[in-house]
Amino acid sequence: MVDENVVVYIDGASCGNPGPAAVGFVVYTKDNLKEPLVRFSRYIGVTTNNVAEYEALISALKWLLKNQILKAEIYTDSELIYKQLCGIYHLKTEHIKQLAERARRLLNRFKEADLKVISRENNREANKLAQEIVRKYKKLKHV
Repeated sequence: MVDENVVVYIDGASCGNPGPAAVGFVVYTKDNLKEPLVRFSRYIGVTTNNVAEYEALISALKWLLKNQILKAEIYTDSELIYKQLCGIYHLKTEHIKQLAERARRLLNRFKEADLKVISRENNREANKLAQEIVRKYKKLKHV
């Protein structure tokens, strides 16, 4: 899969903000946008939605690098994260600065990595993956 050009949809979810949180991402090859190469989701503990969004991006970037995929279009419905990483919004809190720096370091390892903002309606599959994990956690813990 080296240098495969892919499209990635990412999302993070938190119920309670802070509350139980999860990440989800879906990876497609550019020549097949109907059948995902991978669907990924995992519980990340109790945190805020902004942290979950960053963790979704970081998880997706790590997966891509592990699989030697160095060209990607990455779609998020988090305008905040997009604008923070592009330098439009200032990073105010230390833990968000650290997450942004981790994401930037990973993004710098790609030949091409384009982060783009999309509407929530166009990010349904990644959102569904993250939300399902949060719901499962809440059901198990009766939160």
